[in-house]
Amino acid sequence: MRVAPPPQPYPPSGHISSSQIRLVGRSEELRAVVSAIESNGGSVIVGPEGIGKTALANAAARAVRQGFHVVQIRGSRFSAGTGYGALGWLLSELPDTPLDDPVQVLRALKAYLQERAGGRRTLLVVDNIHELDPLSQTATVQLIRQSAAALVATTPDLLRCGDELVRLWSEGMIRRIDLGPLEPPDSLALMEDLTGGRLSALAAHSVWLQTRGNPLFTSLLCRDQMTAGRLKERGGIWTLAGPLTFKGEIADWMASWYRRIDDAERRVVDLVSLCPGIQLQVLLAMGDERSVENLEEQGILVVAQREGTVWMREPLYARLIAELVPMGHFFELWQELLATGPDLDTWADIPARAFAEWAAAAGGPVDPDLAARACAVANLAGAPESAIKIAAAVEDPRPHPRLKLERARALRACYQAPAAEVELRSLTGLQDPETLVPALLELAQVARLVPDPYVSPQDALRQAETAAQGQSEPLHTQSLHLITAARAAFAVLDADPSAAPEELSALCLDWTAPTALVLGAQASRCQLLALEGRTGEAQKEAAELWERLRQVHSLPLTTGSEILSGVLCTHVMCAEPGRALAMLNQANGVRYLEHHLSAWSELPAGVIHALTGRADAALECLIPALRQLEVDDPRDLLPLARAAMAYCYAERQEWDKMGEYLGSVPEFRAAPAGHVLVGTRYFQLAAALSRGTTSRSGDPAGQLAREGQRAAAAGSFPAAVLYLAAAGLDGDLASAQLLETTAAAGDGPMAGTWQKLGAGLWKQSAQLLFEAAEALLARGFYGMGYKAALAAQETADAADQRELSRRARVVANECYRMLADANSLQSRMDTLSDFERDLAVRAASGASSARLGSALHLSPRTVDWHLGRIFQKLHVSGRAELRRLLGEGSGIAGTGRDSATRTTESTRVYK
Repeated sequence: MRVAPPPQPYPPSGHISSSQIRLVGRSEELRAVVSAIESNGGSVIVGPEGIGKTALANAAARAVRQGFHVVQIRGSRFSAGTGYGALGWLLSELPDTPLDDPVQVLRALKAYLQERAGGRRTLLVVDNIHELDPLSQTATVQLIRQSAAALVATTPDLLRCGDELVRLWSEGMIRRIDLGPLEPPDSLALMEDLTGGRLSALAAHSVWLQTRGNPLFTSLLCRDQMTAGRLKERGGIWTLAGPLTFKGEIADWMASWYRRIDDAERRVVDLVSLCPGIQLQVLLAMGDERSVENLEEQGILVVAQREGTVWMREPLYARLIAELVPMGHFFELWQELLATGPDLDTWADIPARAFAEWAAAAGGPVDPDLAARACAVANLAGAPESAIKIAAAVEDPRPHPRLKLERARALRACYQAPAAEVELRSLTGLQDPETLVPALLELAQVARLVPDPYVSPQDALRQAETAAQGQSEPLHTQSLHLITAARAAFAVLDADPSAAPEELSALCLDWTAPTALVLGAQASRCQLLALEGRTGEAQKEAAELWERLRQVHSLPLTTGSEILSGVLCTHVMCAEPGRALAMLNQANGVRYLEHHLSAWSELPAGVIHALTGRADAALECLIPALRQLEVDDPRDLLPLARAAMAYCYAERQEWDKMGEYLGSVPEFRAAPAGHVLVGTRYFQLAAALSRGTTSRSGDPAGQLAREGQRAAAAGSFPAAVLYLAAAGLDGDLASAQLLETTAAAGDGPMAGTWQKLGAGLWKQSAQLLFEAAEALLARGFYGMGYKAALAAQETADAADQRELSRRARVVANECYRMLADANSLQSRMDTLSDFERDLAVRAASGASSARLGSALHLSPRTVDWHLGRIFQKLHVSGRAELRRLLGEGSGIAGTGRDSATRTTESTRVYK
């Protein structure tokens, strides 16, 4: 009786197979597998379930199929129960062969494969090789040892395979390829392949945060969100339209695995999924010890012996399994857990929070002390919704100050400011010594978010100081530290360096204070120094803070995001856009920053590019950021995003789109942070100025000048120089003069640049304007650098300073090429005719006008006329600059070939 060959690899659910997943981010691994197949006995691909082992194995088989006869074999628990079960379909093709004689089976199998291969080598692609029955594994290993076949196998754990296969690896006959999760960019590429379009950073990160780069999980979860409408396309961008759902294909996949494990193992995974980090002794009291050991050996569970806790190795497993537990069983397990009498004081924070969440979901009352602790953990982890649910489960009629404080913090984090204010007013009325100062500081923050606050931020801060005076140590010192950090943070938010507390410097150096508090204070100090114009000090301290932030081992997510934003704003206020963008790139791999940065990095990156004048680069970031903010704008950043979009379209001279976005900039819902307000106002006025139209508040040039004057009077150095430079470059000499005097009060390289720009504009000094333009180009301020260089060139021309005019023109051209993709030399070369392109390449090679005229049958004067037009189109100053840009050693400047050859070669250089 013939046995049908197995189908292509499939997952337990049958919905989507790993072989169907697009292979992304695996080029190095693919080369390694192919190399092992062609030069050795093959390889075994090791990695957890869903990581893409089968996809990689199949891709390797496709890559070598011209030289190999590929045979697919799949191990499974079912086939492992029968001798030669996995090879049954192959053996059914053989002549009658006694299966009780392994030698004859091997000989017949070898002959059969050689015949089918037709002179090629045989490649065995064995999925789940750890589940081969012993006879199948022996036959497979012997085929490799006798060089009758090469092997590509997959397994989650090489040591779970038979000894014979392990020896193949230890002896070097096959190579081990360990497969890890996809990096975020590769995970994003996979999701964009599934959606067929771009994703916002928040949408992509929300999926990645759950799947951690597992390709199968990423594919399933992404498809589920599309089906459920949680991922929605908006203006060409897939945005996150609600919390992720865990129903659908991924739930089916998990349910299939969940049903396959026995009852004892299922009970264990239920407990660990419902209470991640559960105490080992509690788990063993409720579950089977042998099942725990088996699950640990299979890599399903992780037992942290030192802490005595148990976790699911894949956090997503815990999330999915928790939803699969039947409701009745959910309550039964909860009652059994309570019956063990767990000592929650000995539990770590994360499992204690999980216990409280389980209690809240089970409808049982939660102890107020436990709830307060769990809510604090949830708030620090950036999960305020969880804190609100836990707090709601407390039935104790007595007020609990710590719990009320954490609930208020959660309400504020969920942007329910009015409810948070009510809670805080009730809490301050209790006059509890331990929570009064934190409650007043929280009330000060909430006061910025409500239209008619119960108490102003400054009044709340003063009340906190009064409350701290009556406290005893160590609470007194702790409260003073909190107040100092809060005052500094408010000074930054209000862009008022004069409000910085005198004690801030001492707090930044006090290593006895909590790390998170000190780092936050240092972030405020960096920004305050930048606001004062002390850019040298600000940059130095920001660099030191950034290094410490990268090395810190433990920091709450919310604190990490605030410090990251502070360092980033410091670089921007110090006019160092290059450093800011470099930090954004580096921060993607820094622990404790990934959640904040990956979800919201598009907007700051877009704003920074817009400030430098690079409209195309800015729009690449701003468009997805804006589409996401249009769905949900919790931090009130939509005005900034739309204003920046309007400015970018103004720079591209797309006036209809500029007008559309400029007219749709909404009012802020509450008082914005100083840097957000400055950026929004600047982009609004600069966009209107580019078009030469009147803004909502009147003449944009005059308004820029007035904003600059107000910022200078308020001591806000970055805002003042930004506004005044824009107004001065538009021709307002009073603003230029004020720019010079304002910049003179600052320090650092850019302070000198702003000073030169102001002086050059109102004194009509070509030299100063040129030096300012060069510095702006070097710092990456291409828009202002371009305008300053043009002004320098015009002034030099008027004074008949030809060399300075030429140098200014070179700088203007450099800036121009950086402003937009269409301005690059490659794009400009594409606008030339074949004749013009050929002439440009010949001129760059060093050929004189006379020589070119002779070759092209033109007069030297006509050649110069054509070259002048070409240089204008390319925005280059002459032959020397063109030669430098094309590259001395490019091979395009030879003289012995015809025009067609030259044109083709020059085109190849640029495309």
